[in-house]
Formats: sequence, C-alpha cells, structure tokens
Amino acid sequence: MPEPTRSEWSIAKTEASAPRAMVTSDQPAATDAALAVLREGGNAVDAAVTAAFAMGVTEPALSGIGGVAVMVIRLPDGRETVIDGSGLAPRAAKPDMFRIAGGADVRGMYGWPAAVGDENNVGYRSVGVPGMVAAMARALDRYGTIDLERAVRPAVALASDGLPMDIFHTLTFASYADRLWAFPESKRTFFKEDGLPLHPPTALEGGGDKLVQADLARSLELIGREGPDAFYRGPLARTIVEDVRRGGGLLALDELAAYEAREVAPLVTEHRGHRIATNPECGGGITLVEMLNVLDGIDLGSMERGSAEHVHAVGEACRRAFLDRFAHLGDPAHVDAPFALLASMEHAARVRAEIDPTRATPERGPSVVAKMTADVPHTTHMCVIDASRMCVSLTSTLGGAFGSAAVIRGTGILLANVMTWFDPRPGRPNSIAGGKRILWAPSPAIVSRSGEPRLVVGASGGRRLISAVAQAILNVVVHGDGAQDAVNGLRVHYEAGPMLVDTRVPAATREQLARMGHTVVPTEENIASAAFGRLNGILVERDRLRGGVGRMRPSMAAGF
Repeated sequence: MPEPTRSEWSIAKTEASAPRAMVTSDQPAATDAALAVLREGGNAVDAAVTAAFAMGVTEPALSGIGGVAVMVIRLPDGRETVIDGSGLAPRAAKPDMFRIAGGADVRGMYGWPAAVGDENNVGYRSVGVPGMVAAMARALDRYGTIDLERAVRPAVALASDGLPMDIFHTLTFASYADRLWAFPESKRTFFKEDGLPLHPPTALEGGGDKLVQADLARSLELIGREGPDAFYRGPLARTIVEDVRRGGGLLALDELAAYEAREVAPLVTEHRGHRIATNPECGGGITLVEMLNVLDGIDLGSMERGSAEHVHAVGEACRRAFLDRFAHLGDPAHVDAPFALLASMEHAARVRAEIDPTRATPERGPSVVAKMTADVPHTTHMCVIDASRMCVSLTSTLGGAFGSAAVIRGTGILLANVMTWFDPRPGRPNSIAGGKRILWAPSPAIVSRSGEPRLVVGASGGRRLISAVAQAILNVVVHGDGAQDAVNGLRVHYEAGPMLVDTRVPAATREQLARMGHTVVPTEENIASAAFGRLNGILVERDRLRGGVGRMRPSMAAGF
C-alpha cells in the first residue's frame, strides 16, 4: 500500500532586488528605518545600527538595549573587522551559584541541566553585563557618519507612538505570559491592565492594540543625547544595578561602568575559492568555520540536494563541529580553548576522515553535551549593503525569549539572561566564572570572492543558527542559489542527539538516513517555530543586490 500523503506548509516570499543599496531584517519597520538612513546619505554601519535599535522596540522578546550584539563589517576597500558586544558574567558569579535540580529535565535555549527555580534563565540572578549599546556606539564612532541621536530616533518614535500588534507579537506575549507575569514591571509593560495580551486587528472586528513603550522611549532618548555613558555610568546604570541587586542579582555598578565593546579581527576561512569572514573566539563563527572546512573536502556539488548522501554529509560535519564545541570551548581568558586548532584545515582533514559516507558513526560521540530543547523565538539579525559596497552583518539578542524577563523599573529595559549561555555545572570549559565572557551562537558572516563581496548573511535561532548560516553559504557557493532560495532551502541540524531533518526532505530520504543509522526527527518549520534558525541575507551581483528573508515571519528585504 502506498504511503499516505499529508499537507505541508508552502509559504513563500519574493526576492527583493535593487542596484544601489539593500537591507534585510526581521521586521519591516526596522528595514524601513535603515533604508531612510541610507537615502539620507548614511552608510551601511549607520543603517545597521539604526535597524538594531529599531528591532529592540519592534521585537522586544528577541533583542534590545539590555542585550548583547556583534557585527562583522566589510569596508569599501575590502578591510574587515568585528565589533563585539558580547556579555560577561558578573564578577561575583561562582561555578556553583546555581543548584542543579537533578533528573533529566533541561531548561533554556541551550539545553543545560535544569537549575532550581530556573534561576540561570529567568530573573535577576540570570543577569550579567550587557554589551549591545556599547557595541552600537563603538561601531558608529569608528565607522559611521551619523550620531547616536539620529540612530535611535526611529526606535524612539516606534516606542512612543506605539507598535501595532500582529499575530506574531500576540502569540509571543501570550506564550511567555507566565514568565513575564512574575515581574510586575514586565506585566505592566507588555500586557493590558487586566493581564491579557494585546491583540492584533481582525477581519471582523478591525481595530487592534498598540504596544506603547513610553519608558523605553525615554531611555533611548537619554542614550541618544548622552551616549553610552548614560547606560553604563549614568542614571540608567544606577537604576539598573539597584533593581537587579534588589531582586537578588549580582551585577555591580563598577563592572557595568568598566564594560567596553571590543574591536577584533574576524575569523577567516577559504571555501571553494571564497573568503568567509565571521566573528572569532566565543561566538558561533568557530563552529561555522569548522563545519565548512570539513565539508570543503567533500564533493557536495555532485550530490543531489535532499538526497540521503547529501544530508548525511552535511549532518555529520555539523555534528562533529558541535562535539568539538561542547568538549573544548569557553572564554580563552579562562580556558585553554583550542580555537586555532579547530579552525585549521589540518583538523578539518582529520575530522573528515572519520566520516563514513555510507553510515552514521555514533561511536564518535560526546563526552560533554547539552541537549537540544524545543525551539523558541530569540535573537534578531540584519544585513546591510550600501552604494559603496560597505557591508554589515549584525546579530543582536536578549538570550532566551524576553531575556531575564525582568524589565527594569521606570526604564522599559529588558535585561538579557546572560547566565543562560554558561553551563551551570562546574568543571567544564564553559562553566560559570566571575567576569567570564559568554560562549554564544551568533555567526554573522560576509563572503567575498576575487576581492569583491558576494554574500552577507546571518540568522537567529540559538545554536541552530550556526548550521543555518553554513547551509546558506553552501547554497550560494556550491549550488549557485539566489538570495531567497539560499536562506529558505532544505535544512538539517545535528548535534549530539537526533538528526533534525526538514520535512521538505522526501520521506524516502529520511527512511534511507534511518537505515544508515541516524535517529531522524522529521521537523516542520511553521510561523511559530525556529526549528532551523531564521536566516536573512544579501547576495551581490555585478550591478544588482538581491535580498532574501525567512518565508515564515514578517521579515523584509528592501532596497533602492
């Protein structure tokens, strides 16, 4: 008897195309704000920073000024740099500061063993030092042409005028009501007076609510007038620290004042004649590079995409890169982490030799892993290319959905749950230590060929965004896809547990993968999920820029 068929999601978006400039982001308002800056004569850094501040208002669950951010910049002359605003654990943090609940329960977007009270993921004890504001200010100061006041202006307007609700916002607020209601200021900020979520307009009733964030508008205006000092050393800093300490958190005023965003050289690799620049050390770039290096010696172009042979090769390279990540990586100021080794072609060759093209090899297994949790929304990404071909790939996040869930009183600022990125178990490379830098997933990337930019790409979606960025790059470099197809192609994600395989991959392929020894979990992407990361990117052609965005969300690419 033939296999039964079933209906599946078939949502699509068109690709944007323009000759001079292009912006992609997860919200139309952020894309429009960035385009306005470009039309006024601003450059790609100006536009990306403006979009990032706007995203913190339009997607308050995913990013904001209380979060962390990183961007890769390619200047018109081809030089590349990284502005790193990653977070730090409070200096008073200890490896055993969270008591493990025991049992098999895992929590948080990184799937660490559950802590008692979920304190490493929710509330004031999950707070660390945020870097988003410092990173945006440093990028503008070094490479922008506008001031901070102009960059925050659209965000101020969106916060004060009110953000019209859509079904995505209502779904997100309702899904995390139990987390937000635990904090009166968060409940007051994001819900109606009776505690119900704001609702979108409907076909029959019309109307719809707006999310007005007046306190956040005032905080943004203050940052625009006084610069990052207002956030790290001024009245906002004092209010943040007082509220966090009152709630049992460890953040101190002097460590907030001492925070500085870093400018560092990118991590670079070569893949099939292309140069790929991404963030180094404690980001997702190291795992992205290892995965691509392993696949550089495998002839993916001869394989049919969606075939068992292709999915197996990509999946095995992904799994091994993650096993190395789990086993070795942490802040190099605290751990002797072998970043250079893992990024080397020599290491990739050894890893590649372990892959059996005919079967899964679970014997190459983990010693230390975190389990994958159900996909949840977190993180935003935006790409910009201007008329001079300056390129920016920028990722910003609060960590888990709504970060710590604690809005600081009178400021509208949600703080990231910085401690969610650390393994709460002592004695591991990524265990907690005072002042330690987070090991996080963002993998903003810029791909060039023959000295010219070819692709700017990045994603949101926890650790799954790393494999998403890798596969988008492969879709362009190996398979010649356009921007929209590259960021919406078939996907696989493989760490240390089951292999997540896109349901668009034929059932016969999934069955063959199971016969090869893989534990296959068919995974369907829909409007409420982030099963494989949400990508956006810009492809560069000689006289045209092509923008691609995720098909399931209100992401938008636009140019002129």
